[in-house]
Formats: sequence, C-alpha cells, structure tokens
Amino acid sequence: MQMNSNYTDKPIDEILFKIYRIKSRYSRKIIREIFLRRKNCEIYSRVFRKIFSYYHDIHIGMYSYGAFSPRIPSGTVMGRYSSCPRNLLVMRGNHPITHKSCHPFFFNPTFGYVDRLLIEKIKLTIGNDAYIGLDVTILPSVSTIGNGAVVGAGSVVTRDVPPFAVVGGNPAKIIKYRFSQETIDEITKSAWWQKDIEELKKDELEFASFLRDLE
Repeated sequence: MQMNSNYTDKPIDEILFKIYRIKSRYSRKIIREIFLRRKNCEIYSRVFRKIFSYYHDIHIGMYSYGAFSPRIPSGTVMGRYSSCPRNLLVMRGNHPITHKSCHPFFFNPTFGYVDRLLIEKIKLTIGNDAYIGLDVTILPSVSTIGNGAVVGAGSVVTRDVPPFAVVGGNPAKIIKYRFSQETIDEITKSAWWQKDIEELKKDELEFASFLRDLE
C-alpha cells in the first residue's frame, strides 16, 4: 500500500508564519483558519506547529491534532500521535481559596493592584499516543497525561493520569489499564512514537502490529 499524506506545507506558509507576528486577533484568526481548512493540516503541517510553538508557546508533536487553539494555555506540551478534541478545556490556575479573598484584584496583576501574579500556574504535558475524548476539562492540579493514556468523554481530570490508564468521570478515576504491565513495558521500551509514519510503514511486520489486538 502506498503511503500518501495528502498534505505538504506550501511556500506561502512561511510568509503566513512571518505575518502571524503581527499581534492582531483578527489576522491571526484568519491565518489559523487558512491552515485548519486544509485537509490533514493538523496532522502533517510543520509550519503550523512552528506558529504555535513560536508565538503561543504551545508545543505539539507530529501527527497529534486537536490542540491548535490559543485557548490552550502557553507552556502546554503534547507528544506525537496524540488525539484530542478542539473543545478541550485546560485550566492552569485557580483562584486562591486560602487567602482572605478569592477575588482577582488580590492576585492578578492585570487589574493593577498587585505587581505580579500571586498564584502558581502548572504547565501541562500530554504524552505520546494519548487519546482525549470530547468535552474534557483538565484542572490546574494536573501536570501530566501519560503516554498511551485514554480520557473518556465528558471527564473532569483532577489528578495526573498514569501511562496507558483509561480514566473517566467527574472527577476522573482510573477504570482500567489498556494492557498488562508486561505489554506496557514492552511498548514503552519500543518508543515507537519516535518514528515517523513513513518509517513505521516500511517495516511491514511492525506496522501490522498496529492493526490487531495486542492482548
């Protein structure tokens, strides 16, 4: 079977990258829509990834999709081959409830009453080959969604998700693990996600292992 990504970055994309430096919400929105309307852009475009990395501090690995939105907090990192919906809600800071007041006047410098942000914002790392369902909310207490993890639709994630765990609910709890620990260790050791899809396809035996149940 011949592999065909059906997408390659265009010469104009580097021009769009440079135009994106203009801090205009309207022009930036138009440029993002140009990319997103192209078939398979989210999966294959390197320039689109460069835009989010350089201008939004959002770092998305190859073949991952769904996180190309300025709604995702800066500092977020997503590995390769991960899947998430465009409506993913990631929250990186809570109002302090141990202070005298919870109002942002007393912790957010935007309002001009304090000179620095007085709450800690924890950065989120989503691993490789993670699968996040629709309408998921990830709260500030979460720093890691592990490799191969699955987060069920509608979940509210309040704590870190271990590699290859399947979680769901509000608050999200571990339902099961996708595989036995032995299989998880084998997959982790293989680190297959470091390979490009074309490289995986060249090895027919390895590629076939993705097309059937492992256990």
